Amino acid sequence: MAYRNKFLDMKNLPTCIAPWHALTIKWGGNVVPDIIYKDKLGNINDHTLKEIWNGPDYRALRESHRNRQIPPSCANCAKKEKSGRSRRMYFWDKLDYDLRMESETLDVDSTPDIRYLDFTLSNKCNLACIHCGPFVSTGWTKDGKKLNKEMPEYWSKQPVGFNGVKELGFMDNLFANPEYFKNLQWVALRGGEPLYDERCYEVLKWFVDQGLAKDIALDISTNATVFEDRFKEIFKEFKHIELLISIEATGELYSIIRGGKEYKWADLEDNLEKFYAEDNIEITFAVTVMMSNIFNLDEVWDWFYTNHRKRASISMTNVVVNPAYLNIAHMPRELKKLALEKISHLPSMEMWPISNSRVDMFEYQTGIDDIRAGLSRDVDEVDVTKYWNWFVKYSNDLDRLRSTDTFKEIPEMKPFV
Repeated sequence: MAYRNKFLDMKNLPTCIAPWHALTIKWGGNVVPDIIYKDKLGNINDHTLKEIWNGPDYRALRESHRNRQIPPSCANCAKKEKSGRSRRMYFWDKLDYDLRMESETLDVDSTPDIRYLDFTLSNKCNLACIHCGPFVSTGWTKDGKKLNKEMPEYWSKQPVGFNGVKELGFMDNLFANPEYFKNLQWVALRGGEPLYDERCYEVLKWFVDQGLAKDIALDISTNATVFEDRFKEIFKEFKHIELLISIEATGELYSIIRGGKEYKWADLEDNLEKFYAEDNIEITFAVTVMMSNIFNLDEVWDWFYTNHRKRASISMTNVVVNPAYLNIAHMPRELKKLALEKISHLPSMEMWPISNSRVDMFEYQTGIDDIRAGLSRDVDEVDVTKYWNWFVKYSNDLDRLRSTDTFKEIPEMKPFV
């Protein structure tokens, strides 16, 4: 990936191109350059994009990146980069070569040229994944209420229930200056679970009704447990679909991580075949790496390599930083050593696709090097003791609430529990 890193280090370019070419609309209408940006730059329900873009906060953000400074609101991205892969890396990779070369001319007063538009419309979700929580998943409502009441030491009280937009009136403000989107390449949908949310369908229909869909590729983060016919049909209207499918484990551990015994591994595999049947869908399996699945990653890899290597790619670059009690760096030293041994045979690079006449082959990073780096980090033993104990307590509490048995499925951890 030296190609990407060359752009990251070029002093004549901004540190990040998202403030000029990417836009995220969060639930409630808050506007940010990317989903992990800490603050808000305005609200699309109250102002047009032109007004927000020319406001003091957005201008200050562009000025910081133009001067190759990382503002505090971008700290989450900078932190992720130290653990492997960041969102600014993602945007340097995602957008085309000519655009990156032209970035030298970007300045504070540049006209909006949005290439990547991201909608995070609500937290409506059918799952209750252990690395998630009630603020970002309605599937967590029942357990979130109980933990909010019990307030164990690892838990921070979170709002419970639906959080998101109820109608799409903001689209008029967003597209009041359509020239800002004349080069739009990507529309991203996140959640919650986008394929479980009627608002996401309405957004897609809006682009179809405006005659824009045929020139737009979709970037959708999904758990792939639902795929209604209406989404299947509307996908055909778009240029290309990239599904980033979250898969954290296999077998029984998959069910535990997803939220309980009712979430079956076999059901997921059935749905994957439905996605593969569509000509314009490309799949990447995205594995969020954390304490709960670190000893199952080799099985995830073997499953991918045996069944999907010729049809999809895989990414293990998302290594959990927060919550700290899921961060693999906070495992006891002996467990980190065992984990390193278990993933020692997994490759740092892979070829995509192995056999597919539609696209050219290319080499990509699997993320294994990022995981090894996380397991090799020196961490204060006080933090290790604290967060490991929190992880054990959190896992046991969820087992109690969900009638599961986490450590039965992670035998390597049993002697340390």
